[in-house]
This record gives sequence, structure tokens and C-alpha cells, in this order.
Amino acid sequence: MKPISEEQIQEYRDATDAAIREMTGAFMTLMTQLKNDGASAEAIASVEKLFKQSLAFGQGMNSRLSGILDAHEKSVREVDKFSNEIERLRTLYTSGITFSTVTEKQELLQIAMDVVGQALEADAGYIVLVDETGEVTDTFGRNMEPEEQQAASDMSMTVIRNTIAQSQPTQIGDTDKDVALAQKTSILHLDIKSTLCVPLMLGNQVMGAVYLDRRNEANPFREDDLAFLMSFAGQIVRGLSVSRQLEMLEDRLIADAAMTLENLREEFQCENIIGSNPVVFDMLRMASRIAPTDAALLILGESGTGKELVARAIHTNSQRPQGAFVAINCGAIPDNLLESELFGYEKGAFTGAAKAKPGKIEVANEGTLFLDEIGEMDIRLQAKLLRVLQTKEIERIGSVTPRKLDIRIIAATNQDIPAMIAEKQFREDLYYRLKVIELTVPPLRERYTDIPELTEHFIEKYAPDSPITISDEALDVLESYQWPGNIRELENVIQRCVLLVKGNEIQKDDLPQDLVSQVSPENILQAEQTLKEAEEKFRRQYILKVLRKTSSKAEAAKMLGVNRTYLYKILEELGIS
Repeated sequence: MKPISEEQIQEYRDATDAAIREMTGAFMTLMTQLKNDGASAEAIASVEKLFKQSLAFGQGMNSRLSGILDAHEKSVREVDKFSNEIERLRTLYTSGITFSTVTEKQELLQIAMDVVGQALEADAGYIVLVDETGEVTDTFGRNMEPEEQQAASDMSMTVIRNTIAQSQPTQIGDTDKDVALAQKTSILHLDIKSTLCVPLMLGNQVMGAVYLDRRNEANPFREDDLAFLMSFAGQIVRGLSVSRQLEMLEDRLIADAAMTLENLREEFQCENIIGSNPVVFDMLRMASRIAPTDAALLILGESGTGKELVARAIHTNSQRPQGAFVAINCGAIPDNLLESELFGYEKGAFTGAAKAKPGKIEVANEGTLFLDEIGEMDIRLQAKLLRVLQTKEIERIGSVTPRKLDIRIIAATNQDIPAMIAEKQFREDLYYRLKVIELTVPPLRERYTDIPELTEHFIEKYAPDSPITISDEALDVLESYQWPGNIRELENVIQRCVLLVKGNEIQKDDLPQDLVSQVSPENILQAEQTLKEAEEKFRRQYILKVLRKTSSKAEAAKMLGVNRTYLYKILEELGIS
């Protein structure tokens, strides 16, 4: 619709009025002439009637034209209003996209201040952020410098603080009518006529507020301006939320990168997990993240690596440490007994069931159930366990009444479950239910730098009141062995040595001969390894030996013939703590 200007509308009305005046003048001249010419009364009456009809017609046309022009004027205003609304919707849409891509807080809020100030034709304004206590942390202004306009800044901050305190938007349409505001110097000096202020809300938390003002009495803020500002504030909050999440992620990554094993052990209780090798650090860091959740967990690792110790540490650091930690080895109990051990039974459920007995799953209610060697579980029992995971309910053998459970299940295995699934020996659906999170415990051969610390721990465990130590030569053998039985095998070896040692120091000859023979030079040379791997292994073992003989890294560097900085670099490369 092509708009008609106000000047054109007035021209149409003036032309219509002029035409009516001209027609009226013509009739009056005609009537005078008829009377002067002595026309009959009937002729004059006819002309008067015709004049009145013509006048009524002209006035009617003028009225209809005015109505049409008024309707057109109203339509133009509506079109302008809709165009303005469409433009504002476009501003909201594009702002949402912009705020989701601008991740730096200061840049985001400065863009937001410029966009909303322009969209609402504000003369000045602020975006203010506050902390949890309501104290202002950040301020982003538009056409308002606190140093230059201190009074205006004070007035705006008063409105902002009231808005934040009430968690409600504020609209002041005519500050002259607001006595408290009108008395302020800023109102008198800057002639502020109307203000808008909207809180920035994330859920029930107030993050800050957006404040705008206008100083033109003929153009105060309207209700639709407030509605737009409230919608725009929502876009700002979403952008701030993304920015805050990224900041938190960056802080977490920086903290993770800066975290030491000592810091981690202060946060994550795991006194029984011995070692400081980087692979142990990575495992404990993952376990510390897993512990607070209630997600099902599958722990992978070779036999003897300490999977149950890790499971116990996760339970201790979980949200249910007061609950029971119930461990059951699925491979150590015959299939025909495992079901009753796990699920329990009612009195008379089978021969010998003289009284009801709760199963391990039920005993672990409100705690943690650890299913070691889950790969050994019968396929039929796997189906029942899957149902427990899905429904959080259990039925004792011989009962039809389900019992509700609040339980976390941690499973562990040293087997290749995907291969068992392919051979139809393990249920695929149970596997994916158990491995919501997967954690791998490293074998001892990948963390053999922990062997001296583990050895000292086991000597203290089995000879707490004895001054028994171990020779460097014996330690060299232990560090060169592959440990197929992992930490459990090392513990058994140290227990044997403590019992059989002749003096106060465990020597190479006190070690099991089959172990010593497997680390002889001939066997080491026959091992399948590259020259680089062999050189690295020798460097690691030799440096560890030097470190054991010296009292400090400075002394070790001197013995090795390198400077201390270079020694630190080598230790980092070889993963020696």
C-alpha cells in the first residue's frame, strides 16, 4: 500500500471544501438572477430543492472521503506498527545468533548495549552485572559516562538496584509525575522523561539488569518497548549463560592441567591405591569425576591390577558412602548358587530354604554393588540382572512381590566382552547398560616406576615392626619383570620374601628363581622390542637406580653428568615422578 502524506490528505480536504463553496456561490447567484427575472415561485422552489440535494450530496461525498482518508491514515499507522514489530523480531533473531557465537563477555554485552539502544531509540543506558551478593561486577554504558554524568549515573543505578532487588521490570513513563525522581539533579539537568529497566534472570538468579532512558517528552517509552526489552534481556541471558559455561570449562581445564597427584589425593580419598605414575594419575582423575554420579560403571583391567580397590575408592567418594559396599566374585560361585546369592530367596522357595534370606543386591540397597568378573556370569542370570538395572526392582526367588532398589552397580572384568558378545556368551544389551562409563586400570608393567613404592608398602604390611629393606639389585629384577599377575603377584612375592629372608635386606637370591630367570640378560635380549624401546627401558631403569642411591635430584643429576634442568626434562619424558 502506497502511503498518502498528511499534506496530500489536507489538499484533498481543502479541494473538497472549495468545490462545495464554489457550488454554493453558483446556486446563490442563480437564485438572485431568477428572482430579478421574475421567475415563478414553483421554478424558484425547484431550484432551491435541487440546491439542497446537491449540497447534501457534496457534504456526503466529503464525509465519505474523510472516512476513507482516515481509514487510510489508520492503515498506514498499522502497517508502520507491523513493520516496526517485524524489524524488532528480526533484531531479536539476529541478536540470538550473534550472542550464541560471541563468547567473550565484554564484547557480547557491548554489542548488546549498542543493539538495544538503537532498536529502542534510547538516549542513554547501561547493562549491569552483579554477583551472588548483589554487588555490581561489570558495567557497560551507552552515551553515559559516570565521570562526566555522575548525577545521571546515580539515578540510573538507583533504578537498577530497585529492579534487581524486586526481580521485576521497571517502567517510568513520565518522570515529571514521579516526585522522588523529578527532584533528582540528573532529571532537572538532563531532562530525562522516561526510563525502562529489566532484570537479567537465569532461572531464579538475578545476573544483572538493562537500563535505558529517553529525554524527549514527545517520545516516551510504551508498553511494547518494555515487552521488547524483556525479550531482548532473555537473549542476553542466553548469551551470558554460554559465555559463563565456556569460562567454567576453561577454568576446569586450567585446573585439571595444573592439578598435581598430591592435590588429587587430597580431594579424592584413595589411600589404598599406591603409586604416582602418570597412568595412575590419569586413572584417579577419571575416577574422581565418575564418583559423584550414580551412573553404572564398567572397570576393565587384567587380573590383579586392583579393580576392586578402585571400585571401593569410587564408593567412598560417591554420594552414598554411608551405604554398604557389597562385593561378589561372579567367577568364584557356581552358577546354581550365584542366583540365590544375588537375588536372595523366600522361605520354602526350594529344598533347604528354611527361612527367607536377602540377596547381595538387596543388601547393597542405598549403597554400591560390585560385581567382579562379570564375564563369568551365566547368560540366564545376565537377563535377570538386566531387568534389575532397567526397573530398579528385585524379586527374591520364590516371591512375586518386587522390592524397590536405590543402588549403584559397578562391574569389573578382565575379559574381552565384545568378543564374548560375538560368540553369544554375553548379552549385548547388558554390556551397554553396564558401560555407561568405562574405566581401565593399567597393568603393573605400564607403571613399573611404582614398584619401589608398592614394594615398600607390602614390606610394611607384612613386617610392620621389622627393619626389612630391599636391595637395589633385587629392585632392578622386580622392575624388569613383566608381572602377568600384576600387583597381586607382586604382593605375594614380597610376602614370601619377608617370611623367608635371612637378614634384614631382601636380596636378589631371596626372590623366586622362576621370576629371576625370566629377567636374565638372555631373556631380555630375546624380548620382542625395538631398539628405541630397549634404550628407553634401560634409561628409565638406570635413572631410577641412580635416584634410589642419591638423596636429591641435584645429586642424581651430578652423578648422571647432566644439569638439573635437563634431568627434570628426562624424568618428564620417561614418566618418572
